[in-house]
Amino acid sequence: MIAETKTPVQVLIVDDNPVDREIYQRFLMAHPQYACSFLETELGMQGLALCRTAHPDCVLLDYQLPDLDGLEFLAQLADEQGVTSIPVIMLTGRGSEIVVAEAMRSGAADYIPKEAVSRESLERALVNVIEKYRLRAAVEEQRRQLEQTNADLLHKNKEIHSFYHMLSHELKTPLTVVREFVAIVLDGLVGPLNETQREYLHLAKESCDQMALGFNDLLDATRIDTGKLRVTPHRTGIADVVQQSVIAMTPQAQDEGIRLQHDIDPDLPEVLIDEKRIAQVLANLLSNALKFTPAGGEVLVRVSDDPQRSAYVLVSVRDTGRGIEPEQLSYIFDRLYQVRSDDTAIAGGLGLGLHICHEVVRLHGGEIWVESTPGKGSTFFFTVPKYETCSTSVTREREEIAL
Repeated sequence: MIAETKTPVQVLIVDDNPVDREIYQRFLMAHPQYACSFLETELGMQGLALCRTAHPDCVLLDYQLPDLDGLEFLAQLADEQGVTSIPVIMLTGRGSEIVVAEAMRSGAADYIPKEAVSRESLERALVNVIEKYRLRAAVEEQRRQLEQTNADLLHKNKEIHSFYHMLSHELKTPLTVVREFVAIVLDGLVGPLNETQREYLHLAKESCDQMALGFNDLLDATRIDTGKLRVTPHRTGIADVVQQSVIAMTPQAQDEGIRLQHDIDPDLPEVLIDEKRIAQVLANLLSNALKFTPAGGEVLVRVSDDPQRSAYVLVSVRDTGRGIEPEQLSYIFDRLYQVRSDDTAIAGGLGLGLHICHEVVRLHGGEIWVESTPGKGSTFFFTVPKYETCSTSVTREREEIAL
């Protein structure tokens, strides 16, 4: 039978009684788990010096020493710079409960009265304190590594935010210039164009518009992360905002052979929204719906009272596209997340649109969510507050303050 390998352990014995030091060594020489080696001294100050230089795995400490007592030893050990935390087992002929309490308060890992010292008690105490301190050291090291990793991630995250904020600012101006000159040429202000030239310039202009949307998304994402994204709600009719959004997307839908329709409850009350921001939400949702719906499919925008929350209006955008896999639904509004299939992004984009939608709706006090069946399509829902409800709430608050 192969003998089990014992864990090497170095034990420092600080005791002015040579007989006691010899007994402790004999008890621990046959330890079933540890292969013990020993350092010994009769003076506390020498024991502290050995802790600094040898870093033992455990200290057996007599309470009464010629130059200082056990409590003073513990206090100085705690103040040592560069000394790894070392477990100390206090040993003394005095069994006073006060001494025990003081020793444990001062940092002793365990306490054994000398009259109670035996092979079993010493072996058990050694295992307990060494394992406890090693576990504590491992946990502390893991905590330190996690803190460092977190700090590194925060730093990298900040660098990324700064980069795409700078990128969007630095490139947006020259992109605007390019688009304007393309528009000038398209308008025939610098001479006639043939059909091929006109087609190519239209493609260039559309690409400029797409890039501008991407830069705007980057700027909004930066505002979200820094808490600077703002909405300015006004009293308005939601029907007008929805109709204008549908009209704006109709040419794209027709080009792609998709039916784009809307169904708006005629009796809806006014809402309290930032029209431009809600139009931005609708544009993102409609753009995604058209992107993932094949020719011959349908996209329907429906607006009605929220049946679950009477203080809100419910807007939904339903498509008959490919749908979203269940495991991806919980990530769909995360920043930079894109719907994927076989580890490949299904469509282009920066993965910021739905994240921005989520934050805009949240800033309005509403909610946004998605329901989807793979192969049958998806429906995105969001709510916005009714003006009359918000107005009543504000009035009530003012009355309560006045009282």
